[in-house]
Amino acid sequence: MPALLSPRELRERFVEAATAKFARNVPDFLRLRTLVAARGGRFLNDHGAIRTADPAVAALFVRAARVLGLRRERDYVFPAKKLISFDLQVIGDDARQFKVFLSQVDLAAFPPDVAALIREDCAAQAAAVDHGEFIALIAKAEAAGGLDGADAASFIGHFTEVLMARPGPPMQRATFDAVSAVSGEAASALALGPDFNHVTIDVPSAGFGGIEALTAAMLAEGFRMLPAIQGAPGTKLRQTATMAATMATPVIEADGGTGMAQSEKQFVEIIERGQAVDDDGEPLWSDDGKPLIFRNFLAANAEKIFAAASTRSVGSAASC
Repeated sequence: MPALLSPRELRERFVEAATAKFARNVPDFLRLRTLVAARGGRFLNDHGAIRTADPAVAALFVRAARVLGLRRERDYVFPAKKLISFDLQVIGDDARQFKVFLSQVDLAAFPPDVAALIREDCAAQAAAVDHGEFIALIAKAEAAGGLDGADAASFIGHFTEVLMARPGPPMQRATFDAVSAVSGEAASALALGPDFNHVTIDVPSAGFGGIEALTAAMLAEGFRMLPAIQGAPGTKLRQTATMAATMATPVIEADGGTGMAQSEKQFVEIIERGQAVDDDGEPLWSDDGKPLIFRNFLAANAEKIFAAASTRSVGSAASC
């Protein structure tokens, strides 16, 4: 009987595959990897983030993530962005473990007619894909505690290339415009599908003295960055990000032809995690006497990071 890969081993393969896919689509990621390598640093992927408007996709992602040893932990709410979010974490205190930040479009926060358009788009995507074999592999892993090499390859392939994708027809132009008028973040979620909209690099591992130093190096290399670092010096979480490139997104026009809309989809984040504190603001320490590093997220920071990929309707492009 073939040996089973553990959740940790499956997670490592997932991170490798999903990061490679992200690198194919995001030139800034490759540029940052080159910058870190030149410094002699290590490229540690702190977390990836996805957005989805389909509750069924979110539920399937959470179930599949459990096979990787990731469990839902904290909830975060962003009323202004029309998003509700949560993190998926490895059980324990190790802040260096890979995480996922999953955001769902809050359909209840949209006008009913716009929410109906979003649901129609989600239904069109769901009708275009079959997750049956993937769900069977999840059940197999749940029963056995892991997957053998062949099953693992099929599981990781479907996870990264099928579940984390927009499998169906292009969005309707009317849907794109209506959603982007209410929430640029939700419009970007629909345009990209449930793929990583950003991957986040750990600053200390990258070999820079701090997030200011890495940000300055990135600006000097011509990266377009958010205007400010989120989180004050010495606090438990500091983040900033590149600005997502504006990309042409296929849409179906009112006459049935195909047009192109401009949307912002994917970017690169950098993160510096500090010592966690308790409810009284006192620093927390691990059992071995080392600082306990904060491993979750802060809504106030994340809300500003969302601005790196926010699509606003700017009218029609020519049909093709």
